[in-house]
Formats: sequence, structure tokens, C-alpha cells
Amino acid sequence: MVKMRYVSNAEKIVTPFGTAIALGNFDGVHLGHQKLFEMAMKEKGNLELMALSFYPHPTWVLNGVKKDIITSRQHKRALMEKLGVDIFVEYPFTLDLANMNAYDFFRKILIENLNAKMIIVGQDYKFGKARQAGIAELESMCKLYNIKLLVVEKLIWDKEKISSTQIRQYLLDGDIEKANKLLGYPYKLSGKIIKGNQIGRTIGFKTANILTKHGIIYPKNGVYATKVKVYNKDFLAITNIGYNPTINDKIKIKMVETNIFDFDVEIYDENIEVSFFKFIRPEKKFESLADLKRQITSDKEKTQEYFTNFARYDILAK
Repeated sequence: MVKMRYVSNAEKIVTPFGTAIALGNFDGVHLGHQKLFEMAMKEKGNLELMALSFYPHPTWVLNGVKKDIITSRQHKRALMEKLGVDIFVEYPFTLDLANMNAYDFFRKILIENLNAKMIIVGQDYKFGKARQAGIAELESMCKLYNIKLLVVEKLIWDKEKISSTQIRQYLLDGDIEKANKLLGYPYKLSGKIIKGNQIGRTIGFKTANILTKHGIIYPKNGVYATKVKVYNKDFLAITNIGYNPTINDKIKIKMVETNIFDFDVEIYDENIEVSFFKFIRPEKKFESLADLKRQITSDKEKTQEYFTNFARYDILAK
């Protein structure tokens, strides 16, 4: 696989034959996005496949409020490369760009700067100042410049359109299994392990702790059946998202705490990746550490049962 080129500025792109540009924010790189790239790969010929997204997210600039995203920038890049994208552009989103009319965006950025010969969009794509233009206007512009346009219909799952908005809601509801179905892969979090209060080891359940990041959406607080990748190996685990009220009743810092099964190696400062599969229970405060230990034992048994009896039949768990 050819290594994907990543561009984080407004530089002019030079390619031998031009580019096939897929337009969108692509948050989550879900099944709908994957279909778009699959169709683009079939139609692009000798053009280089480019994914054009924006950073910061347009809503952050326009509304002054950060919209929590599903995939980190690093994870999005990895997913794009896996889909066969040749060039991934995170175009700088500024107020000047937000105020650019649709035609200028098309001509100056897509044609002159990014060398577009083909454009791929979803059927509800809007662009230009105040989202003034849609598919009809884009089609007219493409005809004017002899650009091939590919419009991809929304994918439907369980009678609803697959969207990043719906996936975010499933995550907030703790419905990780539905979120995973729409994503086409297990929802993932990653980060560097930091030293916690080390209470878990006193009750026989050492945890790897990841500090949560601003701007990333997290599933509803609670305990989940997960898999953890560390040192490029996968391990079963239970993961708690929340404030650990039994231990940290007065410290309101959200954490991701993972107990990795059959793993007893110190991994402070190492990066791990946590994949989520099933919501086990809500977070709660226990009266004693003994009660907490009993509950964690039960959580672990439920997780092992889940992966033994159900996950082997689910392609997402492979």
C-alpha cells in the first residue's frame, strides 16, 4: 500500500493527472463515508484520490463552540489511508473561507489549488457562504469546467440514514453496539497511560488510565466490554469511563480506566488503543472497596462471557 500524503495547509497540489476529490468532514469515517470512497476508487481511473476535510471543524469557527468529534485527527488519517486515499487534506477553516461564495470555493480551491478533475460528494452536500449551494449548483459548475461529478446516496441501516450525528447520539446513550454498526468498526479511544491513584492494584485489579481529551466525544459514563491493543497485541479488558466516584468523590476529572485481562506489565507513558464493544453497566458509587471488588469481578465475568458466546459471531469483534 502506497503511503498516504497528508497536507495540513493551503498549498497547491501538483499531481500527474489531477485529483478525484471526495468532499466532507468525514467525522467517524463511517459506513456511508466508506461507501463514498469505495465508489470513488472504482471511478477515479488514473486520478489520485483526495479526501478534502477542514480543520478546525467549521462549527468551531462559526459558532465559537467546539463540537465534539468521533475520531481524533490521527485516527481519521489512519482510516483514510486504509481506505486507499492518496492525499488527505485538512484545509485550514477560517472566517475568510467561511465567507467565500460557492463559485470562488469551487474555482480557486478545488480547481486551481487542488487540481480537481473529478468530485465525489454525498447527496446532501452543501458548500459556500451560509451553505448557499447544493448538488444542483455543483453540477452546473462541474459541467462548466468539464469535471466529472459523482453523487453518492445515503446508506440506510435499520430504516435510518447513517450519519455522524446519529453515531454521536448512540455514543452519548451508551448504545455502543449500534454506534459500531454504523461505523463499520469498533469505536476506539487511544492515549498515553498516566499514573493514577493505584487503588485498583490493592484490590487485585490494576488499571491503565488515560486522561480524557477536550473535543473528543466519549460514550456515556459506565463500564464497557473492550479490547486493548498494547505493544501491538490485543487483550480483553473492561473499561470504565467517568469520575470513579468510589475513589475520587471530590475530584471531578473524567478518566478512561482499563483493567486488562491476563496482563501484568507496567506501561506508564505507553500509548494504548481501546476498542469498545458492549455497555455493561452505568457508573456508580460503592459503599466499600470490597463492594467495588465484587462488582469488578462480575463485570469481568460478563465481559468474558460476551466475547466467548457472542463476539465470535460478529465481524466487528474479529
